Amino acid sequence: MATMKGLVAYPSGRFDLEEVEVPVLGENRYAPHDVLIEVKYCGICGSDVHKWNEDKTGVQTSPRRVVAGHEIVGVVKEIGKEVTTVSPGDRVVCEIVTNYCGHCAACREGRYNICNNLPPMEGRAHYTTGGGFAPYTVWPEWQLHKLPDHISSREAALMEPTAGSVHSVISRMGVKAGESVAILGPGARGILLMQVCKAIGAGPIIMTGLERDVPFRLEMAKKMGADYIINAEKEDVRSRVLEITNGIGVDVVLENSGSVEPIQESLDIVRKGGKVLWAGGGIRGGIVAPIDTYKIIVKEIDVKGEISQMPYDWDTAIKLVETGKVNLKPLVTHVVSLEDWREGFELAAGSSEALRVAIQVTSE
Repeated sequence: MATMKGLVAYPSGRFDLEEVEVPVLGENRYAPHDVLIEVKYCGICGSDVHKWNEDKTGVQTSPRRVVAGHEIVGVVKEIGKEVTTVSPGDRVVCEIVTNYCGHCAACREGRYNICNNLPPMEGRAHYTTGGGFAPYTVWPEWQLHKLPDHISSREAALMEPTAGSVHSVISRMGVKAGESVAILGPGARGILLMQVCKAIGAGPIIMTGLERDVPFRLEMAKKMGADYIINAEKEDVRSRVLEITNGIGVDVVLENSGSVEPIQESLDIVRKGGKVLWAGGGIRGGIVAPIDTYKIIVKEIDVKGEISQMPYDWDTAIKLVETGKVNLKPLVTHVVSLEDWREGFELAAGSSEALRVAIQVTSE
């Protein structure tokens, strides 16, 4: 059995670069529709960092020893016996949800991301059959999307969170042109949310962050299209948003911080009849925040959650990047080799100038 170096996650939360078996076509749950992919880049998601950090409070670690990594872009090397949609040499990105029952109410609606018969971890290859922090991975053909030629492999490492942003903004929230939006949290995902909103024609768009975010992240958000930026440690977010919206509040709030205060803040800055998405705490297994339900009741606020993506979201994400409506290049701020994965994780965890750190697994 051929082996390779892979970054392995353990149930304890430990990560180690060690020898793992190279996947073999026909010997996995996706056969005969299995595809062997040579991984070029794999982004380091916040969920990876939280599992690796010493503080694992509330974090759901991997249920088994498995190669981690899910923000994958690679090249098809071999295809299974019944694969018809991709061919060797195709550059592809990988949907995050690979396992689902196919017959529950959610699956019949195409919402495989919330299959009623599988817990979230069991629906994803990077928790079950192995992810992208290794030279090779195997994926089902129906969860692959071919990349247009002029989208680089490096920037495509952000296609998965772009699809997630489309899922949040369009599929879950139904954001429309002309609607005002507040985005709480200016990381790579926050800036992607902003760009998707901008592509729709929403606005004004307000981005909030902390003091440490001002020099780089909030500046990047402003440069890439935010109409207003707010330093939440120097300005009162509630009063500033009301000032911008003439005392009414925004139509849509996209909470992307995973902190208690923005959860509470979201109910104050949204207008009556507005919409709120709580998404930031998911990668830590959720957060517990005291909620004043009176605000939800008397303002008739629609509050939603989101997780992962659906196939439609991927098609839309690729089209937005292909047409230049969403720009990924400035957001992949750092690239490290697989051997230097610790450096990459430290950058992703601690640098205020890191938006997305990608691991270059094999050479282009």
